[in-house]
Amino acid sequence: MSKSEWIGLAPTKMDVAFVVDTTGSMKDDIKAVKDSLLDIVKQVTKRTKDLEIRFGVVSYRDHPPQDKTYVTRVADFDRKAKRVQKRIASLKPSEGGDTPEAVADGLHDARVSLSWEKDAYKIVLLVGDAPPHGRAYNSIADDHFPDGCPEGYDPVQEVKEMRKEFGVTLFVFVCGCNPLVEESFGKIADSVEGGRYYKLSEAKELPEAILEILEDVGDLIQVDRSVLSFYDANDGSFDMAEAASHLKLELRDLKTSLSRLLELGYIARWPKGRPIGPSSMGLEIELGQVPNNIVAGKAFNYQVRIHNPSATVVAIRVVASLVTEDGVSEVTNERHEISGRTDRNLDLKLIPMTDTKGKATMRVEVFYGSRSLASEIYQTRVF
Repeated sequence: MSKSEWIGLAPTKMDVAFVVDTTGSMKDDIKAVKDSLLDIVKQVTKRTKDLEIRFGVVSYRDHPPQDKTYVTRVADFDRKAKRVQKRIASLKPSEGGDTPEAVADGLHDARVSLSWEKDAYKIVLLVGDAPPHGRAYNSIADDHFPDGCPEGYDPVQEVKEMRKEFGVTLFVFVCGCNPLVEESFGKIADSVEGGRYYKLSEAKELPEAILEILEDVGDLIQVDRSVLSFYDANDGSFDMAEAASHLKLELRDLKTSLSRLLELGYIARWPKGRPIGPSSMGLEIELGQVPNNIVAGKAFNYQVRIHNPSATVVAIRVVASLVTEDGVSEVTNERHEISGRTDRNLDLKLIPMTDTKGKATMRVEVFYGSRSLASEIYQTRVF
């Protein structure tokens, strides 16, 4: 069974880690996520079929003496959305002392304390309304830890370490629920390629952002499924540029998709380079007719109709030869480029050069590289 067949039988895995500020001002945002979580899961799994989502929650507050309850708490991944909903509902926001919070600790625990699955698409969703500790992230006078996290963690470095460990299967999204965090949270999001910052002004916007995030990753999963299907259909051997054109992807996006499939374990190696086959492009060729009677040395019209539905420019060669009692003579050997997404009629002038009159056979063949795409043998008579 191929990997693409297997992926159709086994659900695609998605691990989503909420890293959430649970200090007092986040009460409405947490409630909004709790109230909408089941509906979000329903919508995402309806849009992207065969998707299994696990949610983990890392809640963070602050270091003592600013907060004496806890710095972080970790609830590991769970595929039961109702249980996750209860966990989110159990988060009881309380005041966190000074303005900055233990953002770095939350991201650190998301990296080291959650049981991420290797073959899962991984999403880190940081949600908060206060910046991290340290002058590098805020200029607030009441920061009790101006040199940064007391444990030595740095939020940007934590995100970069996650990317090193998980590669392009990791997606980082940061939701700022207060203009105060725009600069610092934006810096965290920008620290890895593809990271995205959401500026939110109301609690109700948070569930909308989460839905958009999960749907966007779901769309990438659909892309990866198409790439995997193409990879298997071509035995992992194809020209990257032509494959990107066939799949209607930018070359960079195709390479990123293949990198994800490698890291997820769906493919074992990078594709070997060779042109993709015309059957994969959907190339269709219709050969014309040779007259029953032809005149030696005089041109006659011959038409080849080509339908190229792919976006790839295809170079073909038309070879015609005449077989008489005296042997074989070449009539034409022409190269033609067929633009992508087009129907093309090649109007050829064929001139049979022979001194032998009588019965003859004309063979016309169309090649893509060394591969024969279409051929026809015609019975005719030379005058």
